[in-house]
Amino acid sequence: MSRQNGVGRRLFLKYGGLALGAPALSMLPFSRVLAQDAIAVSDPFSDWHTLGELSAKAHALGIPVPQLSTGLNVRDGGDFSQIMPAAVDLMESLDDAKAEDPIKANEINVLLDQADELQRRILQGERNLPDDKGEEVSASRRPLKPPFETVKGEYRRLFETAKVRSKYDSNVRWYISKLLTEKNQDRWNQVAKELCCPWYFVAIIHAMEAGFNFRSHLHNGDSLRRRTRHVPRNRPPVWNPPNNWQSSAVDALQFDGFSDATDWSLERTLYRWEGYNGWRSRRNGINTPYLWSFSNHYAKGKFVADNVWDPNAVSKQCGAAVMLRILVDKRIVELPTA
Repeated sequence: MSRQNGVGRRLFLKYGGLALGAPALSMLPFSRVLAQDAIAVSDPFSDWHTLGELSAKAHALGIPVPQLSTGLNVRDGGDFSQIMPAAVDLMESLDDAKAEDPIKANEINVLLDQADELQRRILQGERNLPDDKGEEVSASRRPLKPPFETVKGEYRRLFETAKVRSKYDSNVRWYISKLLTEKNQDRWNQVAKELCCPWYFVAIIHAMEAGFNFRSHLHNGDSLRRRTRHVPRNRPPVWNPPNNWQSSAVDALQFDGFSDATDWSLERTLYRWEGYNGWRSRRNGINTPYLWSFSNHYAKGKFVADNVWDPNAVSKQCGAAVMLRILVDKRIVELPTA
């Protein structure tokens, strides 16, 4: 992207007061319609303005909103790493306000719907929703699943030597802060108890597939307004609208065969996460960004469209294994042995 670099990002502060610059942003002619479930090429500057407009409207309702910087940094994925977290933080503030002030619930729901669509489009545009898992992909296109015994040593070696690249320190801190949010953990634990799996396994899939958005399916980040539209399609088969996140999350993990698994060792956990996303990166000779993005084990290379590989594109999401490594280092998670 060749746009001029803007003012650097500030750390997002929960209830940090008025979104800096939001009133001014709301005066600009950038209003847009967020298409339901659409995935389109995103203009980060327009998206940033839209987020500013939503923040200004929330402030006008008397809702304390997360702090935004006055500019957008598009270098090294700065557009995604600013907009996606800011949208998630805004949604959390709106959810909290709705619970505290039911009189404004209808107005808040309108803003929530708009922030939800913005966040989902940004995340799904980054992920490109590869159609490489499930029965809907032909055998000729589906990468071969490596036998577990042939890769478990690789997982252990990479995990033990993984380090966060310094330029991503603040990004990783944001992901960890969401993993440690008590109300989020309550919801992940409900699913984990139903399936007999670790809470962090559910939580980190939620981070990767939905950007911590509880209005999205755990399967692939599609909107909870209807069954999934992307692979795996039409899940769950029995649907309890509206917005039944837990039943959908249970279906997603059951669909991939994770229910009542007994081995939750490091190696099995990483193997399951990589399989959840698909094995396509291996055929391009790199460690999958789904696990290792933001670490010393990943530099570049990703799919930029369905089955379109760009060896120079860089993932803008924190990898699942990187999040787990931080949780282990902080002694928040103790991994079982095989």
